[in-house]
Amino acid sequence: MATKATRNGKIICGLCNAFIDEIQYRSHVAECGMLDKDYEVQPALKVCALCGKEVKDLTQHYGICTGGNNPTNNKYENRQQPTITPIRQQTTPYVSNQTNTKECVICFEMIAENVYADHLDRCDACISGSSSSSKSKPTIRSKQISCFTCSSAVDLSKGSSHTLPCRLHHMYCLKCLQHSMNEYIQSNTVPVCHSTLCDYELSRYDVACLPLEADTIKRLLTCVKSTQRAQCPLCVFYVDFNTMNDFQKHVASCNSENMIPCEYCHCLYNIHRLDDHSRQCRNLSSSQQQQALIDFILPRTKYPLTAQQIRVFIENRKKTHLSLDPHSIVETLAEFGDTFPFEIPTRDCDVCMETCVYDDIFVFGCEESHKLCYGCFENSCTTKMTNNEILTCGLCAYELHEGEIKQLRVADNRKKQFLDYQIQKTFNTYVGGTQGVIRCPNQTCKWVAEARDPNDRFRVQCPMCGNEFCSLCNQQYHFRTTCQQLPEITQRWFFWCNTERGNYWQARAQQDANFRAQLEDYERQKAANIQRNQELAQRYNDLLADENYKAQNCRLCPHCRRVVQHLSGCDLMVCGRNYHGGDQQSGCGNGFNWSQALPYTPIGNTGPQQVANNLPSPEQQKLVVHEGVQCDACHNVVQGIRFDCVHCASLTFCEKCEQRSTLEHSNEIRNQQKPQHVFQLIARSLNGNNGQ
Repeated sequence: MATKATRNGKIICGLCNAFIDEIQYRSHVAECGMLDKDYEVQPALKVCALCGKEVKDLTQHYGICTGGNNPTNNKYENRQQPTITPIRQQTTPYVSNQTNTKECVICFEMIAENVYADHLDRCDACISGSSSSSKSKPTIRSKQISCFTCSSAVDLSKGSSHTLPCRLHHMYCLKCLQHSMNEYIQSNTVPVCHSTLCDYELSRYDVACLPLEADTIKRLLTCVKSTQRAQCPLCVFYVDFNTMNDFQKHVASCNSENMIPCEYCHCLYNIHRLDDHSRQCRNLSSSQQQQALIDFILPRTKYPLTAQQIRVFIENRKKTHLSLDPHSIVETLAEFGDTFPFEIPTRDCDVCMETCVYDDIFVFGCEESHKLCYGCFENSCTTKMTNNEILTCGLCAYELHEGEIKQLRVADNRKKQFLDYQIQKTFNTYVGGTQGVIRCPNQTCKWVAEARDPNDRFRVQCPMCGNEFCSLCNQQYHFRTTCQQLPEITQRWFFWCNTERGNYWQARAQQDANFRAQLEDYERQKAANIQRNQELAQRYNDLLADENYKAQNCRLCPHCRRVVQHLSGCDLMVCGRNYHGGDQQSGCGNGFNWSQALPYTPIGNTGPQQVANNLPSPEQQKLVVHEGVQCDACHNVVQGIRFDCVHCASLTFCEKCEQRSTLEHSNEIRNQQKPQHVFQLIARSLNGNNGQ
């Protein structure tokens, strides 16, 4: 039998191609080649272990040799040879479904599997010693079989043969094997087990295992057409390799015992990396987790498959509630050979009429739901951009949205080129007509969209840069307040945080000792408030500068009340641009005369004392109850001053919780790298219950 030692001292069995330890190799060959009921070489004559005679049917002879019909003969009749995977170690013969035992072929006793080899030696030696025959009885391990081509006897123990992993496991002497492989090389044909009697096609791994010269194997590999991969005996996955040395390196470095499946994507990871991976994986979408599993399985199947095929196979297992364990998926796919068991849905492209996998078809958002392959999709966009046309569906005038352009399967820089072009064409189309437009106020962003109702105020989140802003004033979006109220609310909040909070609690504590705790808490939090107050001061200074600039350079559109800037040109304006083009900005699209528009009135640069005078005195304040309004911190009905965040859909604090809670909220917003939120001070109950 031809063998090949690996780096870790293991030997490849010439019968089943499993990796076997040297000390266990002889007993393995006896079981694998002579006793396994799932593996049977094609022998010429067999040697009886009882009498030493060479017989054709060893099982039937045992019944005669022992003086009666063997009751177990039915087990050995009409057996078919099953397919054996080249690398995977085969199942043990005669194994009971209930216990790990097997039947001795000499005494027919049920013997424990772990002591079977030792029992066989003792049983055979006992019979050999008690026999009256003087003929030397060879043991099962020295048994000879014949070459499938020339029928000459070959000895397994001398390495003079090689077994190919076809269905019947045909064995060849080295001379016939060398001759047949040379014929395949000379004719440049696909190597098979036997040119006329067995059409099993050799894989790259089968060729690499042949006991031939390295140059012969190298030349023979060029003739191999089979895409079957070799199976690692440790991780039991299938591996692509160029040389046998590559495969042996994989086996030597394979650390399958420390591989644990992720509970989210089911991929196998080293136990030391699993925690870090799981923390990232649990935040992924289910589609991303499934894609990770597909990417893991893709290079590990017995035959190469496409990502779409594996996706269909996984979806089918989900529907039938089967395991998504990678080993289970790979082994199930291996049972189907090189034929995929499910039909992949396909569809013809509406332009080129080529049949494509459905995943390679893009469906447009037009009413007709036109379907183009991604190649035609890209060609359509390229042609329209070359012709200076707005990007549309390849078969109709439906204008492409940003999300659709992002689906193009092109390089990122090419995709960005399409996006920038479409944004500019969209803006030019809108400003050329009377439609209102909304443009992202971020100066580095080019995003623009049509405003269906230019006078409607709503929250806009730019899909390109993520900036959130008000559709009318372009400022940070504000709930429950008008664009005109926001500057004054910002001013009042700055004064409150900077000076008036301390003044208010000092007056409260003087009136009522119960409020001394709030005053002490305010004193403790002074240091923590410094950064928040500095950020608010910067925001307030920017607000004053912006107000002064708008007062000097801007006016109000008479139609939508937007603040509009006029940089150059004649007196005629279209809200959102100059009348003759240029100065592009958000606007409703209506025309007006610049000189007749109302000027913008800024907020006054007042001091904190004026703001403080607008608050009721502490004596009056403790009677105010905001019925039906609960504090989001203490969950009690709000009494005294009510604090509403104008940049959150719903966030309210009472005056006792305000300092600590608004500071925590400020830190959260800072961590999100967003502008600081502003709170509106509501001193009187909106339902009229002011304690009077």
